[in-house]
Amino acid sequence: MNIHFAPVAVDAIKPVLQAHVLTLSSPIDSFLEDHILQSNHYRIVVDGQVAGWTAIHNESLITQFGLDAPYRHWGQRIFAQVRKLEQVREAYVPTCDEFFLAHALDDYRLLEKQAYFFQARPQAQRPAPPPGLTLRPAQASDLPAMRELIGDFFDRLPWRIETGQIFAMERDGAFAGFGIMEPSTLYPAAASIGMITVAAQRNQGVGTAIIAALLDACARRQIMAIAGCWYYNHLSKKTLEKAGMLTQTRLLKVSY
Repeated sequence: MNIHFAPVAVDAIKPVLQAHVLTLSSPIDSFLEDHILQSNHYRIVVDGQVAGWTAIHNESLITQFGLDAPYRHWGQRIFAQVRKLEQVREAYVPTCDEFFLAHALDDYRLLEKQAYFFQARPQAQRPAPPPGLTLRPAQASDLPAMRELIGDFFDRLPWRIETGQIFAMERDGAFAGFGIMEPSTLYPAAASIGMITVAAQRNQGVGTAIIAALLDACARRQIMAIAGCWYYNHLSKKTLEKAGMLTQTRLLKVSY
């Protein structure tokens, strides 16, 4: 059996990626989606036939591995060759991707829990927001205050404000926190949501209120809400759950 890897542009492979994520049991968030899209992509070719795809981020991190059904019985043999691509040392694997996960775990050296992935809990009862809070789309004039209050927490902030992804939560005319609704590139109708609370307003229910408001906004737009947080950020996990989200998927970092 002859196995080789043909480099391919992300735009050319994107339909395959979009079809693949829709087969997973749970959605993935923008953190992993960005790593996938920023990877070097390869078609896996076996004996002259396209058999599947893989992707390597920053020359060292496997972010995708999939094979078409007629080639899956060769998965271990092919994945061993994937690990020889570029300078592979690790893999990011969501637990909802069973085929990728099974092969990533076959010969690992270290397994670390990287993140939780969340989705909206159907018919969840959300706590009433604290009084006096209002959420609105952020404006360019908010930029100086945002830079002072949250630094570079959100990347590409001017562009995100311009494209309507950033929201400001206010209380009595002062900023209490900020939220993000980032449209997915891989899912047809989904957005990753997140938030940050201004330091002086923490532990007052502001973060939960922002997430709850963003969940409502996604529901009105009829799009799926996705969120993620670092595995050891217990406060963020608690906020997302309190706002009405659930996690049944983890992102693992597998090292070789």
